[in-house]
Amino acid sequence: MSFNDHELHKYQKFLLNRQSSYSKLAESIENCLKSEDKVAKHFMHKVMIHNWQHTLHQLFDRMHTYFGVAIIPINCSTQGDIATFYTSSLTVISEIIKFDFMFPYCRTMYNIDILFCDKTSMDFFGKMITVDDIVNSVVSQRFNELCELDLSNFCDDNEFTSKRIFFYKISLLANFKILMLRMGRDTKILNLSHNNLSVVPLDVLNFFIKADLSAVNLSYNSIPSISELARVSSKIEKLWLEGNPLCAELDAVSYVKTVTMKFPRLTELDGVPLNQNGIVYPFYRNYLCASERKTKMLVEKFVTLYFSNYDQPPKIRKRKIEPLYDENAVFTLTCDLPETDKMNYHYTQCSRNMLNPSKRAQYVQRAKTYTSKQNISNILSTFPETLHDRSTFTVDVLAHSNKTLHLIIDGIFKEKFTEGHLYSLSTQLRITPYTILRMICTPITFPSQEMISASFLHPVRNMNSLSLINPTPEECDALINAFQQLTQLRKTEVELRLKYHSWDIRDALKSFMADAKTKNMPSDLFMDSDFSDSSSLLDEVD
Repeated sequence: MSFNDHELHKYQKFLLNRQSSYSKLAESIENCLKSEDKVAKHFMHKVMIHNWQHTLHQLFDRMHTYFGVAIIPINCSTQGDIATFYTSSLTVISEIIKFDFMFPYCRTMYNIDILFCDKTSMDFFGKMITVDDIVNSVVSQRFNELCELDLSNFCDDNEFTSKRIFFYKISLLANFKILMLRMGRDTKILNLSHNNLSVVPLDVLNFFIKADLSAVNLSYNSIPSISELARVSSKIEKLWLEGNPLCAELDAVSYVKTVTMKFPRLTELDGVPLNQNGIVYPFYRNYLCASERKTKMLVEKFVTLYFSNYDQPPKIRKRKIEPLYDENAVFTLTCDLPETDKMNYHYTQCSRNMLNPSKRAQYVQRAKTYTSKQNISNILSTFPETLHDRSTFTVDVLAHSNKTLHLIIDGIFKEKFTEGHLYSLSTQLRITPYTILRMICTPITFPSQEMISASFLHPVRNMNSLSLINPTPEECDALINAFQQLTQLRKTEVELRLKYHSWDIRDALKSFMADAKTKNMPSDLFMDSDFSDSSSLLDEVD
C-alpha cells in the first residue's frame, strides 16, 4: 500500500487541536494501532507546544511522565515560546487527543497543535525507513565479534545526527524490547561510557542480567556516589568507573574496598587486576609530559622492578639492585632528623652533619652524595630491611625523551626492626630504560595518622613472580610449551605439574629437578621414551 492509498493520507497536513479534533480521525488512529499498520509508521506529524520556557530535554521527560509514552523526536527546535518536533508515533498523538490537548504546568489549555501527516519518512531520510529501523541498525552495528555491545556516547551517534533524530537519553532503549532482548542474550561486555549518566540505567541493564554479561563499562559519566551504583549482576567480573565524580570523593583504599563489596566476584577494576590473595591498589601516576603508552609501560616496569629488588634482605639487596645503576651513577641522601632521634641512627652515619639555622635547636639536616654503582649498592645494603607499600605511591613523570626519564616517587615504607613505624619516601630519578643515572632520596618524613592507618592493609602481589593469576588458555599454552622445552616432559605431565604449583614455573621447575635427581622418574613421562640420562637437562634448567 502506498502513502496516497492509505487511510491516514486523507488527513494530510490537517491541523489537529482541541477545536478541530473529531471522532473519525481518532478512530482511524486506533485502528492503525490495533493492526500495527506498517505504512502508518512512515507518516511524520509535527507537534507544536506553546508557552514552553524550558529545555527540550525537560520537555520530552515531562511528556513521557505525563502521557506515559516514550518519544524519540525528529528535527526538534524552539522558537520564542513554541517548541516543535516531529514524531511518527501514533501512540503519542492518541494520548495527546485523550488528554484533550492539555499539557501540564502550562497556563493555556489550548497549548498543543498537531500538523497531522505533515511529512513522510521519505522526506526526512530519503527512503522508506522508520525510526525504529534506524535505532535497530545503530545498535546492531555496535555489536562486535568479541561479544561487546559498545553503547558509548550513544545519543550522539553519527547516524542520529545526520538524520536529525534527537535520541536525548540512552534509557529510551528500554522501549525496544525485542531488540534489547536479542542483544542481551549474546552480550558479554557492555560499554555505557560517555553517556552523561547520573544513575545506573537499570531499565536498560535488566535486559542483560540473565545472560552471560561479565563486564560493564560505566566510565566517564556523572555518577555522583557509590550509592547510585546499583549491583547489576552477580556475574560481573570486570568494571570500569573512572572519570565519575564518585572516584574523586573517595581515596584509593575506600574506593576499591567499597566497589568490591558490591561486586564480590570482581577480578578487574578500571583495567587493574585484583589479586586473588587480596586487593591490589595501583599507585597514582601523574604525567606532566605526554602520557604515551611507552612511558606508562616503562614507569610500571621500573617501579615494580626496583622496589621488588630493594625490599629484599640487605645482603640480597646489594646483588639485586647494583645492576640497575649506571657505572657513573650519583646518589644523594638527605634528611631532617631530631637530634634526639636515636632510632634512625643508621641514617646519620651515612651523611655528614649540616646544621639548618632555622631549625638549629631541634633538627639536624644531613646529606651526603655517593658516586659509582658499587658505592651506592654498598651504602644501600647497610640500611635495615624494609617493606614498601606500593599502593601508596604517587609517581610524577616530569619529562620523558629517547634518552632520559625524570620521575618523582613518593610513598610509604616501614623497617622491620622499628616496630611498624612508617615513613614517607620521596625519590627523584633520572633514568634510561637500562640504568639509573641520578637519584635523590629523602627517606625520613613522618606521615599523617590517616596515611599510617591506610597502609599495609592488604598483601601486595609480587610483580616479579613467574606465576600466573587466573591465567587465560593462551597464557597456559605458552607456559606449558616453555616448560616442555626445558624438561622434555609430555604435555599432560607438564600441565599437572604446573596446576599443582598454581602455574608458578619457578616452583614447578624446582620440583622437577628434585624429582629428576632421584632417578626415580618413569621414562614414559618424557616425550622421548628412551630418556634415561637427565644430567645434561638438569644443567640446562639450572
